[in-house]
Amino acid sequence: MQQQQQQPGSYDLLAVFTDEEKADAASAKLRKEGFSLDEVFQLEEGMVGQGQFREHGPNQARSDYFLRTQKTGPKPIYIILFAVIFGVILGVLALVASFALPRILPEPTTLIVGALIGIILGASTGTFTRRRVRGAIGQDVTKQTASKEQPVRSSKGALNVVALRLPDSENISRKSRARAILLNSGGKIDRSVGRR
Repeated sequence: MQQQQQQPGSYDLLAVFTDEEKADAASAKLRKEGFSLDEVFQLEEGMVGQGQFREHGPNQARSDYFLRTQKTGPKPIYIILFAVIFGVILGVLALVASFALPRILPEPTTLIVGALIGIILGASTGTFTRRRVRGAIGQDVTKQTASKEQPVRSSKGALNVVALRLPDSENISRKSRARAILLNSGGKIDRSVGRR
């Protein structure tokens, strides 16, 4: 493990880890893959770089889009269907009642009032029927944790930053391999560091 202070612009890659053990493991993996001691450095956080990170992998905010739900409005077909069904049922009941009690309930008036009451009840029932929820695609939102995983801040003086200075910074395959090792080890690449 080497600790050297260099100019911030003299490194090709810089990855910040949550703790020193992960940084040690990433350094060891880099050396195992053929990177020399003159290329791999471990530093304290804050010594180099400005902390401009890019999230690698799938966008974590994308899940919010897929978990959006909204209730659909009342469908006019249901309102009309319930109004017609209730109007017919209450109209028939009013007609039967007018035959049973012809002196109290006159026939055409009772039929019309019963049908109107049925239409009004049917329309209100069709309006307030249980609405479908759009966007609910199987996720149970109540089980999701509200707290997002926060990165653990390292203790003062911990060597949790791995920096690479490659002799041939134009060798893209070697730089890509180092970047992949750092990312797979749990590091965050600081985009503010790199030779220009």
